[in-house]
Amino acid sequence: MAVIHCNFYSQLLSYDIGVNVILPENRTPYEFDDGKPYCFQVLYLLHGRGDNCNGWIRGTSIERYALEHRIAVIMPSGEDSFYVDSVHGKRYFSYMTEELPTRMKEWFPISDNPADTFIAGLSMGGYGALKIGLTYPERYGGIGIFSAVTIPKGLYGILNNFKDCEILKDNLDRVFGRGQLRPEDNPMWLLESCVRQQKKLPLLVQYEGKQDMLYEMNREFYCFAASLGQKILYEEWEGGHDWKFWDQAVEKALETFPLKNNVVWR
Repeated sequence: MAVIHCNFYSQLLSYDIGVNVILPENRTPYEFDDGKPYCFQVLYLLHGRGDNCNGWIRGTSIERYALEHRIAVIMPSGEDSFYVDSVHGKRYFSYMTEELPTRMKEWFPISDNPADTFIAGLSMGGYGALKIGLTYPERYGGIGIFSAVTIPKGLYGILNNFKDCEILKDNLDRVFGRGQLRPEDNPMWLLESCVRQQKKLPLLVQYEGKQDMLYEMNREFYCFAASLGQKILYEEWEGGHDWKFWDQAVEKALETFPLKNNVVWR
């Protein structure tokens, strides 16, 4: 597998931003015909708060899992943005849904077919995957959320669980504002909106650790989806808010998503 680090100027963010890309290579035992136009299925994999585009590579065996499933993996940096267009101006949601996928498809052989495109993330990145995937469900074949922030305002109630609670509170205020959460930033509102508009949803997988500090909000989101008649492949097992759990979660998600485990011929 090729592991490529890109640093490019984002027009929407107005500064340089990093992204890591894992890309299958044409070598034994994964040989294919270079004479034919090809591309790969792709997973956009989002990191959590306090991390960057290197987190998934350093904390898990994602490169090995990508090799096993022959899938490209794109890991962008999202700072502490929760991947939204914040009330104070940073346009990370626009970057993630407009600029980043356009650049990646220009530079790398990845499929632009929604059935070949997946998005997943942990914690803050799980929230980002939900917000992006439920805003544009027609773009994805699957959404994976691991220990996700499913109710952003619910974080205020557990701030004391965080060592940097005052920094996190300031972070939430800067991103979401201090008043009522905007509907488009509420995963439950987005899910209900999809149901109301009879949109076809991607496969949604949700994994949660039984000792995770976000356990209750994840259960609440799952039960809310069930009340709307929406099927989520939910699993929980022993684990906390840590890389040991997320390593298991991303491996399981790749085994669950409808992957072709091969190149996609154009």
